[in-house]
Amino acid sequence: MDWSQAELASHSNLSESTIRDFEKNRRIPGPNNLAAIRAAFEAAGVEFIDDERGEGVVKLRLPARQTATEAEMQASADDVRSQAASAVDEALSGSDATAQQKAERRGELTDEPAVVWRARGKGQPRAPRAKE
Repeated sequence: MDWSQAELASHSNLSESTIRDFEKNRRIPGPNNLAAIRAAFEAAGVEFIDDERGEGVVKLRLPARQTATEAEMQASADDVRSQAASAVDEALSGSDATAQQKAERRGELTDEPAVVWRARGKGQPRAPRAKE
């Protein structure tokens, strides 16, 4: 868990000296203190299990990974595109450019492949090659 003694003490509602003495083999915690330490670790995702030999094993349970659905990713991408277009429109609102020039500039600044390539420092993407 990468917890300090103070953090384990806080999570288990025990004194820091109890944790320190346990770690330095100065004393063995009583059953209530061991239960408190175990409960603190279990609440943080540690699982204590017995293996087939009856020996204790500790396993860290990682939180379930949530993946976005295709629709959620598309909605997020649409939102980003909308925000980018609004920012470009606002930036161009005071210019003397014609509506067509503004639309072209907006397209240049919000065109995803071009933006990605510029962000990577590679300039404009190449046009796809014609299939022979």
